[in-house]
Amino acid sequence: MVNDRSATQVLPYVPARRGGLVLTGAAAPVRCREIRNARPETVVVVDYGSHTRRTATTDAPFGMMSDQGWRHLDLAGLDEVLDGQRDNGASYSVTPTCFIPAADGAGSARVLAAATAQANRLRRQDMVLLLPCSWRWLRRSSVSILAEQIRACRHPVALVMQADGDPLERNQAAEGLRRLCRSCPRLVLWRTDLAAFDAMAHGALGAAVGGSAVLRHGVAPRPDNGGGGHKAYPVVLVRRLLRYHRVATLQDWFAHIAPWTCDCPVCRGAALTRFTDHKADTIAALQHSVCELYALHEELDATLVGDERTGWWRQQLADAWEYHRLLAAQTGTEVSFPKVLQAWRRQSPMALPRAQEQPGHDRAGPS
Repeated sequence: MVNDRSATQVLPYVPARRGGLVLTGAAAPVRCREIRNARPETVVVVDYGSHTRRTATTDAPFGMMSDQGWRHLDLAGLDEVLDGQRDNGASYSVTPTCFIPAADGAGSARVLAAATAQANRLRRQDMVLLLPCSWRWLRRSSVSILAEQIRACRHPVALVMQADGDPLERNQAAEGLRRLCRSCPRLVLWRTDLAAFDAMAHGALGAAVGGSAVLRHGVAPRPDNGGGGHKAYPVVLVRRLLRYHRVATLQDWFAHIAPWTCDCPVCRGAALTRFTDHKADTIAALQHSVCELYALHEELDATLVGDERTGWWRQQLADAWEYHRLLAAQTGTEVSFPKVLQAWRRQSPMALPRAQEQPGHDRAGPS
């Protein structure tokens, strides 16, 4: 997942037949057409980012920003927007769903159900329902409700988890997402990071990994799309650690010893500490991370779904643990093993029971 401004720089490093791009930004539809014309075999879709602007309601779960301002979408309007994505060359259409807040009461559950019900009224075969949710939906008290709505959807579902920082570092979140992936075979993890691999190892259909930090988890809605400009700084995926790191951090670690190198098609044996904050280096750092993501994906894709795949992922995590220890020993610094990697090393939970399988439910039904 990349902003429209980065798409052309990333495209050469995206495998044509087993990769793809999710485009964000104002020019995403235009860029989508360009990519479709240049590489017709590549999967390319658009995320309008409506969930970064508005909170969903039961009456208006979908909407988008247009030239005339914010537009709430009824069923006909939603169908029109999805048609527009396909007309612009998108491989499939993605609903412009607004943000679904924390599962703290019946109101949020009704909003979630409204989004699913409206999507189910569209008898399309070319769409994905985007569900941008607070991380709190992954807690034990709420994840079953989320799972039932995903199962009830007649379309594949792309799930975004919103939090300040890494959503999977929150209590119960990593376990909840694993249970969700085991329970919902048509689930795609959207706007994520290395959680993509944990999700796919536990049954998720696919994932869209963000090319920048702001695209690696959901963000709180801001009507003005928030923020103001900032100077980009280089961040790289350090595959051995299964982590994204600022290059400045790597430069501190390797200030007095030879730095780690990378053999990806971008680095070709060069040091990971070489990237500066100049535009060309920032782009090269992104290209490096894309190459490393697809190298990991190629290994995952070579495994059989089930025990072989989860075993492969457990080995990646064990290797990452050892590389953290090696890095600390080599540099003489304290290198913490992230909470989320610790959570992923734990035993995998069982799938969520369906509603009719829950304790206290009369399985025989009415007589």
